[in-house]
Amino acid sequence: MVRPVRALPLLALLAAVAVALAAPGVASARQQPVGAPFQVVVLDRISDSTFAWLAEHGAVGLLRPGYGPTTNRRRALAELVRGAEVNARLGGVPKGKPLIDARKASVFPNCHMCIVLQLPPRGGPTANDRLYRIAVIGRGFHGLLTSPTTQIPGLVSIVDIAPTALTGHPATTLRWTPSAHAVDKLSGLGKAIGANNRLKFAALFILAGVLLALALLGMRAAVTAVPAALLVNLLLGVGQVSNEVLLCAALSAGTVLVALALERFCRGEAALLALYGGVVALYAIVMVRRPEWQAVNPFGPTQNSRFWGIGNQVETLLLAPLLAGAFLARRHFGVFGFALFGVFGLVVMTDNRIGADGGGAIVLGFALAALGARLFRLGWKGFLGLLASAALAVLWIVSQGLSEAGPNHLRSAFSDHGTGLLSSLGSRVQLSYLPALHAWEMVVPLLVVLAVSFGIAWRAARQPSTRDVLLAFGVAIVTSLLINDSAAYELAGGIAVVGALSRFAPAPAPARARSRIFARAKPEPELVPVPSESPPG
Repeated sequence: MVRPVRALPLLALLAAVAVALAAPGVASARQQPVGAPFQVVVLDRISDSTFAWLAEHGAVGLLRPGYGPTTNRRRALAELVRGAEVNARLGGVPKGKPLIDARKASVFPNCHMCIVLQLPPRGGPTANDRLYRIAVIGRGFHGLLTSPTTQIPGLVSIVDIAPTALTGHPATTLRWTPSAHAVDKLSGLGKAIGANNRLKFAALFILAGVLLALALLGMRAAVTAVPAALLVNLLLGVGQVSNEVLLCAALSAGTVLVALALERFCRGEAALLALYGGVVALYAIVMVRRPEWQAVNPFGPTQNSRFWGIGNQVETLLLAPLLAGAFLARRHFGVFGFALFGVFGLVVMTDNRIGADGGGAIVLGFALAALGARLFRLGWKGFLGLLASAALAVLWIVSQGLSEAGPNHLRSAFSDHGTGLLSSLGSRVQLSYLPALHAWEMVVPLLVVLAVSFGIAWRAARQPSTRDVLLAFGVAIVTSLLINDSAAYELAGGIAVVGALSRFAPAPAPARARSRIFARAKPEPELVPVPSESPPG
């Protein structure tokens, strides 16, 4: 039987994460004082010399002018004056009356309290992959602009302008952080965002190839390869690497080398469980303390819809350590360990300080319900019960985030007494299914590879544990394709996860180590003396 003291490392890890998430962060950004509103000036062009002058006399940043894959001057201006965003696939023009005025100018008007920015050119929609210059002059602003929407120092969203210009909205207004070389830092930030965005698909394809190769070669390093890739990805974000050759080399060779090293250190199940929980915990802490490290890297969000937090790429990859970790937690600590690890994963997916990935919470909830029903042999009724429990936990976490002021990825979905949720569900056609159909040349081959890989892994599985986690992941990926809006990302990441889980094969637990939570102690049989058959001497 597993001793209870062995639960202490896992409990200590999760408790440390809870404390880190609950503790308030250091307020490094400075807030503007309340006063008269700013004047908003839209320039056709901000030259290098003008931008350098603005950096000396105010705070500067790079502006993402729209929400979604495309934008233009009309959409960007509509979002700017209303302080609201609408995905380009849903029209890109928010409803409602303008909150501010935006004055157009051909040259910088030498104002003393104003927000100066560029917007996309007039004409038809173009790719929303360019960042534009912005500066705030007056009221003490100096250095790099910081945004509550993007959580990336130097990067500003179009919806940040209106609350900043109006003042009196501290939870949604721009702030600033001191910087001696703001223009140079913005140049490096723009290059890093551009390079990492261009490699989103390439990074997932590289990882999928690495995982399939390790699995086909029968190497146990496949089990540690997804955590290794997530660690390498985070290191690239810390360094703000913008060299695309270096990014590809790090993701391929770096993942293999780190996976081999982790495989040597994590030979036992306890070490493997610590690795899975530790990687997820590390991502959670980084997203609270330094979200830009997790945002600007190959697996991070694209910074044109979701700026930070868990995007569809990381969401899919995290399913590997979360499902395998839940299995091992149940193996070692019974239902308590499974429930604790599952709640931990739901918190990471749902907490607003980590980006509030509602789709990821739903996907993980379905996967955990499927895994729990299979491990505890609960059947369909048990599956529905576990799913309802996960839903209640997610709704409670969401309610805590919605009770706080400031940006929240789930606020619109839970607005207007349920109308927002219905609208969000109705938009799946425009946001999920039609884009997948338009990209069928990529989606269909990825779907075929994923299905074939899953089938091979299922047939080749030698332990029930492998099929347990594979089935849970199968439920997760189907759910993700139905509710999330990046099918190609999910399929490519899913191929990598299948490669990892195909080598996850813990041996069946011995009878003496099985959980006795649901089993009552059986009384020892009473020994009855048996008369001897030999004649008395």
